[in-house]
Amino acid sequence: MPEPRESNPFTSPHGDDQPSSPELSSIPGPLAVAVLLGLLLTAWQIGEFFVIGFTDTSQQFSLLIGASFSFFISLGLIARSSPTWAVARYYFLFHGMMAVGFCVMAFVFLKPPLAIVSGLVQAGLCLTIFIALGRASVRKYHRLQCPHCDLINAGGDDLLCFQRRCTQCGFRW
Repeated sequence: MPEPRESNPFTSPHGDDQPSSPELSSIPGPLAVAVLLGLLLTAWQIGEFFVIGFTDTSQQFSLLIGASFSFFISLGLIARSSPTWAVARYYFLFHGMMAVGFCVMAFVFLKPPLAIVSGLVQAGLCLTIFIALGRASVRKYHRLQCPHCDLINAGGDDLLCFQRRCTQCGFRW
């Protein structure tokens, strides 16, 4: 009589010849990077509040408002909605361009090196988030894939992508 096979706890419950099922709830890598960089940007802005905020009272609350915007928009990216994606993408593009402008002004008006470094760090973080949000896997996660022809795009009929139209087949959803 043959001995029963020992069960291996490290094997897959499915056979090796069966294809794995795609996870619908997993967050794509570029989206996870964007959320983490957004939280890092928030921490950077709060750190600036403690460095700059106590010496220059005119910028105290603007630093905290920017940090709260970055925090809530970054956490909102976890939601699977195209308007959230659009708001985050526009916000981080705008914030990155403003940080570049701030950095140039700080350089021209001979401000302390901390201001220039701050502008460069914020611009780098924001533009990296903007690029990460443009990846196809992030667009698919945020339901920017045409249900008719499966093209992944972001062609919205409105600014926040409430009504979307496929650029290839013209289907609206």
